[in-house]
Amino acid sequence: MTTPAPTPRLDRRIGPFAMLLLGVTSIIGSGWLFAALYAAQMAGPAAVLSWLVGGVIVIVLALIYAELGGMLPVAGALASIPRFSHGTLSGFTAGWLCWIAYVTVAPIEVSAVLEYATNYLPWLSHDVGGNKALTAAGIGVAAGLMLVFTLLNMLGVQWLVRSSSTITVWKLAVPLLAAAALMIAGFQFDNFQSFGGFAPDGLSGVFAAVSGGGVLFSLLGFRVVVDMAGEARNPQKTIPFAIIGAVFTCLVIYILLQLAFIGVIPASHLANGWHNIVENVMGGPFAGFAALLGLQWLAMLLYADAIISPTGTGLSYIGTTARINYAMAEAGQFPSIFSRLNASNVPVWALGFNFVVGMIMFLPFPGWAELVGFISSASILSFSFGPVSMAALRHQAKDMTRPYKAPLGRGLAAIAFIFVGFANYWSGWDTNWKVFLLTLVGLVMFLAIRLRARTQSEPLHARQSGWFWLFAAGLAVLSWLGNYGNGLGMLPQGLDLLLVSLWSLLCFWLGVRWRLPKEDTKRLIEAVT
Repeated sequence: MTTPAPTPRLDRRIGPFAMLLLGVTSIIGSGWLFAALYAAQMAGPAAVLSWLVGGVIVIVLALIYAELGGMLPVAGALASIPRFSHGTLSGFTAGWLCWIAYVTVAPIEVSAVLEYATNYLPWLSHDVGGNKALTAAGIGVAAGLMLVFTLLNMLGVQWLVRSSSTITVWKLAVPLLAAAALMIAGFQFDNFQSFGGFAPDGLSGVFAAVSGGGVLFSLLGFRVVVDMAGEARNPQKTIPFAIIGAVFTCLVIYILLQLAFIGVIPASHLANGWHNIVENVMGGPFAGFAALLGLQWLAMLLYADAIISPTGTGLSYIGTTARINYAMAEAGQFPSIFSRLNASNVPVWALGFNFVVGMIMFLPFPGWAELVGFISSASILSFSFGPVSMAALRHQAKDMTRPYKAPLGRGLAAIAFIFVGFANYWSGWDTNWKVFLLTLVGLVMFLAIRLRARTQSEPLHARQSGWFWLFAAGLAVLSWLGNYGNGLGMLPQGLDLLLVSLWSLLCFWLGVRWRLPKEDTKRLIEAVT
């Protein structure tokens, strides 16, 4: 009697330091090249506060996911964990939102590479209505980069880790060197109080920069560590260490970069106010100011890093996006072909599909700031599941080992959920309506697939997901009536955040209350662990 061949599984090969480097390289991408510019454009010198606000939000979320990732180290955890706590529809919705956000990141990183490269290879892009769009030749180069990223990931997780580890050393050194060199060469304290004062647009500008200026987009890369948990060695210790370490390290670097950026802007570049600095340094802000200060060596180094930093992030996101497809296919929420692994034990069909979708993203789209605002809104909405799942699982799986246990328990989870509401609201109506619409498109598509299926292995668990749909509907109304992204402006400042807080708390309470029964959660977890 022959023994059946074992089912291929993802390899657990990534150690704690390598996972930390993977988290860092996922956080430091095109965000460090552009976010300081767009945050300053929206908030002026108070953009420094935007990083602090965004940092608090991300650190609180990181503490939540450090507990979840250590407790349940499975592939595509951002999609899998909501399924354990709230069932099939919640798992699909979280995974769908994650996938929307993830699949766009690699194309954005490639676009960032080419936008900087346009300064010395002008044939890569051309002007379309005031925005840069890739030429036919530029799209060909972009396709080549995307293909390289995909092929490297197909070779296996060890190639991904080795590439990321090598790139990360560079990615840490260059931003720190750039911040120090620019501060020494031309730092001007007057920039923090002149040209409209420290906060020319008040707190509204500070909050708008958190979501729309690239702050959250730049910091949310820690989620890659959670999604690669299925391939971590000793995951219960590796995941919390890597998440918390990566977020703190990168937040310090981003704050230093923002301080340096604000301090080195020549007065002539601020004659028309903070909103118009983009017109002077659109092709690459840090490299542009380095050249103005006579630091040609730094400008050349930054042009090189504009290739390396986004490449490292794009490389890691190609892999983690495929893990989202894999997790959802394993749960029966995506076609089963996405769970097939190649000889290197990576989800090869998912990689190929995401390559095709990524190429579609290279069709002309608005500027970097508009697109990262969309990604930030989709990402942060997907994070709404984390705090609710953590609080619910403390009831459903209270006896499970938690190598890291987030402080304050349900209190921290409730705070994190309010922060999710704030960040989504600050994204503004122009961005949010698109995210909410795509969320509904995913729901319709999923329900249509289930209706066509002859058998259902899992119930829909529609009631258990009801809190999310209430939360999204309420945020849509508040965003439409609110003060960001061309909302109607009908809510007084302060009252809008109070309403978001109260609505978030109500939906959080419902989410914890409408959790799956303990026995269902136990069965789902045992099936994958």
